[in-house]
Amino acid sequence: MMESATNKKSLKIFIFGGGSLGGLYSHLLSTSEFADVQITIACRGNYDIVSQSGFKITTNNWGNHICRPHRVIRDPHEIQGESYDYVIVTTKVLPQASLPLARFPLQSDVPIVLIQNGVGIEKPYREAFPANPIASGVAYITASQPSPGHILQYGAIATMTIGLYDRADNPTDRSKIQYLAALFDASGFPCAATDEIHVERWGKLGWNGSWNVVCAATNLDTQSFLASSPQAVELVEKIIREVAKTANAVGVKIDADTLVEERMGWTLKAPPIVPSMLQDARKGFQMELEAYCGNVWRIAESVGVEVPCIKSMYTILATMNWRFMNAPKTATANM
Repeated sequence: MMESATNKKSLKIFIFGGGSLGGLYSHLLSTSEFADVQITIACRGNYDIVSQSGFKITTNNWGNHICRPHRVIRDPHEIQGESYDYVIVTTKVLPQASLPLARFPLQSDVPIVLIQNGVGIEKPYREAFPANPIASGVAYITASQPSPGHILQYGAIATMTIGLYDRADNPTDRSKIQYLAALFDASGFPCAATDEIHVERWGKLGWNGSWNVVCAATNLDTQSFLASSPQAVELVEKIIREVAKTANAVGVKIDADTLVEERMGWTLKAPPIVPSMLQDARKGFQMELEAYCGNVWRIAESVGVEVPCIKSMYTILATMNWRFMNAPKTATANM
């Protein structure tokens, strides 16, 4: 049960990742009606501005605010020995990145909540933190950080689902995740706890694993990609069906026809969308390739499912990531 507004519960939450979503979640959680939440957040490129002035939050859904977290740090090791009620990870899932918090000492009852995209992201955390509750958050929200410390949220869609990755029969862990979902919900960000978080995660991958991937590989927004050839829409549908086939093979029940309709129908009619991987590619940044693509075909391969389209897209995008990482070191072409 939630605390009443006159009897607020005190919470300490550590957010690893001071990007657009980490900054926005800091604001939302710190303004929740039902708890006095102290936020510690780890920032990198925007550390100086956030530690001095906080986040400037400009939103379509919640108005404009200045958010000053209780504490801003550069590295989790700065807070070794401190206790937290929740750890929330909001960083991008990048191929070359070591596991965040891998050597960070956490009490065994502290939930680690991964509000990230893709599939297969929880397993490394389960291996590194065998005793802790591991939860997944699947968010539908659009935000960016156009300048350090300035968070811009746009679009009307804003919702999230949170659920335990495993050990869902543990009543204490379930209660903690339900409480976190209620905290978000009380801030004005619609959020619900679920026992079917794997369905939610694979369902969202139906979009990210198809549109995000093909747009990044072609350097085209969604509508330009569709206009490029009659086969473009066929490729997207094939990828979505490969995602559904893989999900079902590992016990996550998803109807392929429904997933195709949900992930293609509105996108075909929508204005041009520049997905996040394409945004990163155009800047020469590493893309979230493993979470969106690589982990899918590895999971598929482990259960004997053929996913030729996904594997081909992975190969192309892996060469792009390699180029982004090694461009300054590559030799000039012979003339």
